Amino acid sequence: MDKVELLLENTPANMKGIKANDLIILNIVGEDVHYWSPQLNLRIEPDEDDDQQTKVSGLIGPRPAVWTLFMFIYFAVGTLGLFISSFAFSKILMGGSSNLIAVFPLTIVFLLTAYGVGKYGEKLAKDQVEILKDFVREVVDEQKSTVDS
Repeated sequence: MDKVELLLENTPANMKGIKANDLIILNIVGEDVHYWSPQLNLRIEPDEDDDQQTKVSGLIGPRPAVWTLFMFIYFAVGTLGLFISSFAFSKILMGGSSNLIAVFPLTIVFLLTAYGVGKYGEKLAKDQVEILKDFVREVVDEQKSTVDS
């Protein structure tokens, strides 16, 4: 973890790192930040099988605000669509008619639109994801060369 603290002090100007116990969070900062900017979460812990080794695992994904927004959209639209469609379908089965059955295809269209917007955001963040990946690769390679020496 001492090496990680040194790493965080030497991050490039467009990145900011935060250390919390065995978790490292790297964010893109400055004028390059946009709504779709990714976040890298690294967990660094001793290997249970070998005390001389360190296990590094990471996740690159959207920032928590983006993740929460999309989960809310999927849950709200899916739940609302399910209940309204169920109500309309039950009215039709009882011999009535209901125009609310049109909500089901609209729900599918809305969910596919949200998915498409998410994929578009993923494309916008692709360059920044590569910046984060390259930074981690550089650090891991540097640590490997230090250990090998």
